[in-house]
Amino acid sequence: MQKSVKYLTIASERYKDLLVLKKLFSIFGLTLCSIISMHTHSAPIEHLNKGQIIVTDQSNFTQKKAGKRAFQQVVVKLSGDVAVLENLQLKRSATNFEQYLVASTFIQNGDKLLYQAEFNEQKIVALLRAENLNVWGKRRPSGLLWLAIEDDVSKTKSLVTQSSSSKYLEIIDQVTYDRGVELIMPIGDLTDSMNITVLDVWGLFSSSIYNKSIRYGTNYVVGARVGMVFDDFSAQAKLQLSYFVTNGQTIETNEIVGDDIATLIAQFVNEYATYLATLYSVETSETGQIFSVTLNIANVDTLVKYTKVLEILSSLAVTQSADLSAQSKDVASFTLASNVPLQRLKTILKLEQYLKEPEYQRPDSAVVIDYEWRGN
Repeated sequence: MQKSVKYLTIASERYKDLLVLKKLFSIFGLTLCSIISMHTHSAPIEHLNKGQIIVTDQSNFTQKKAGKRAFQQVVVKLSGDVAVLENLQLKRSATNFEQYLVASTFIQNGDKLLYQAEFNEQKIVALLRAENLNVWGKRRPSGLLWLAIEDDVSKTKSLVTQSSSSKYLEIIDQVTYDRGVELIMPIGDLTDSMNITVLDVWGLFSSSIYNKSIRYGTNYVVGARVGMVFDDFSAQAKLQLSYFVTNGQTIETNEIVGDDIATLIAQFVNEYATYLATLYSVETSETGQIFSVTLNIANVDTLVKYTKVLEILSSLAVTQSADLSAQSKDVASFTLASNVPLQRLKTILKLEQYLKEPEYQRPDSAVVIDYEWRGN
């Protein structure tokens, strides 16, 4: 009998060890996800000068028509505003898109034939500025979309995730490409299901959803629901998409009414892109004045870090020039000349995951900003 107790004790201890190991692997997995998510912050969108149009054949007529549409797609991506297509000069340029064309090809993607065109980005940006239109740089906010859809018949609600087979994933991918924004979907794994339920998303509980989406490391978290609602004014049911967009500090909400889910989702993504463009695109009228500011960036103690910081500052669409002006121990001072005021510059720099602004404010914060470099 004593022997059985001994073996039971050993088995129990081994079971506990297995539980500990399982917990450690779970923690390791979550930590790994957190490490990976650190790299999902804003990153340059590299396809802004590329247009991609679905076509039915490779005839000259089709190529001409698709080329014009691809040019219009690129113009919208580079400006952030669909309304620019109404500009008379841009209409003329779209008709003569070949003068901006660098290369074009046809691509077979599954059962779809695509016309892909690459345009001269600098020439199109110059065209936008000549027409006094907005320009939106490559570095743009990343977003995470939680989308809940209610079945009209069964009234069951489901989440659209990367692991689901939803037909709406393709629509989201296409419209985000058309507008030049990043909007990822949740993985839909066990961690997601434990953190956020379909009812959380359906209720649009923005604070809870945002706080429990930290693992993805995006600049914005978006929640949206689609379903039938009763309209008291018309005394009829209508299909409605309601959403919120938050970065943890500010929140934007809206409701869209439409006839079908696919159209509503496409319209919503367009609204989301336009909202970001209003915050981060640069008006040509702003480029007439040059603003000089000093950036004191701590933890820049190697040539590699200095090079990375200078590359980031120089790559900003608002930057006229960026130079190292002083170095004191691990604090590098950069003089940045930009064509936007200080607050607009700080809003844009918030997209840089490796630059962290301290909570304190300097007395001379109107001309000097302190940052800490968080990269290698």
